[in-house]
Amino acid sequence: MNKPQRSCSIDREKARQRTEFRLVPTVHESETAFTKPDLTPAHTFQVTLEPDDFTEEKYLLFENYQTHVHHEPPPQTTRKGFRRFLCDSPLVRTQRSLDDGVVQQLGSFHQCYRLDGRLVAFGVLDLLPHSVSGVYFVYHHDVEQWAFGKLSALREIALAREARHAFYYMGYYIHACPKMRYKIDYAPQFVLDLRGFGWRPLDAAVLALMDRGGYAGVSRGLAAPNGGGDSSGDDGAASEKSDRQQGGGAASAARKAFDTASDADDAVTMGMSLFDLDFPGMMSAEEVEEQVDLDSVRLAFRQGRRIVTCNVSFASLQLRPAAVGKRPGR
Repeated sequence: MNKPQRSCSIDREKARQRTEFRLVPTVHESETAFTKPDLTPAHTFQVTLEPDDFTEEKYLLFENYQTHVHHEPPPQTTRKGFRRFLCDSPLVRTQRSLDDGVVQQLGSFHQCYRLDGRLVAFGVLDLLPHSVSGVYFVYHHDVEQWAFGKLSALREIALAREARHAFYYMGYYIHACPKMRYKIDYAPQFVLDLRGFGWRPLDAAVLALMDRGGYAGVSRGLAAPNGGGDSSGDDGAASEKSDRQQGGGAASAARKAFDTASDADDAVTMGMSLFDLDFPGMMSAEEVEEQVDLDSVRLAFRQGRRIVTCNVSFASLQLRPAAVGKRPGR
């Protein structure tokens, strides 16, 4: 009697796998390391997470991308500009172990895609304690038909899930730029409203507001989520601030929200700490102390025409009291 029940359970599981899209295992299926033993792939495909260091291979791919995709003349693309733009981030690469045993990589990385050993694309990622941030993506023009931009987004979402990051940031969205329209194909998704400093669902109502052109103040252009508010007034922003303050978890009660970015900027100019701002994604002072190695920092300084970087450990510095009333000898 148990055999039919077990068989039925396995059949249901197989049926569920056929009908339910499972992101993480699906994005790995094309990789050589995950190929089934009984299959011989026509090509080898590898995806690796590497330091954001400069290499000639990466630069030549970047040059091809800028020339053929962004139609930038080659003289505007230089190794120095590429290094400054997409390499050698000031974020220090490190890692931490989470409670469930997952090791989370932190810092700036290049996620490299290689087809038959050839680098065909790479994504520039900032891996932060709470999020994976997609900074930039580069691909060779001869693989453009395979929609590597969308592939990279799926890979980065999977990376966020596997490493237990809470959020995935796709960067800026410019509604009038056709090259960025692919970003709205993912849901659920939220857009940052710079008036209310809150996240709004990127839904049909927000997209319709953006279609009008010009500056789209989401909290001013839409009614408040609870049905109140007026599209011509400030109630949307006020409601957004109220929602954010009552949301709990992210911001402490002592942190202050502002109606506009200008107000927040004025407050900081007058001496308010950034840690006192109720801003989406802003770590608290407690989180920084807990998750960031404050005993060592990375410095960059100019030496002639070169930018030199070095790591400074404060733990190794010996601070000596200054001598008062004595002139230093020659």
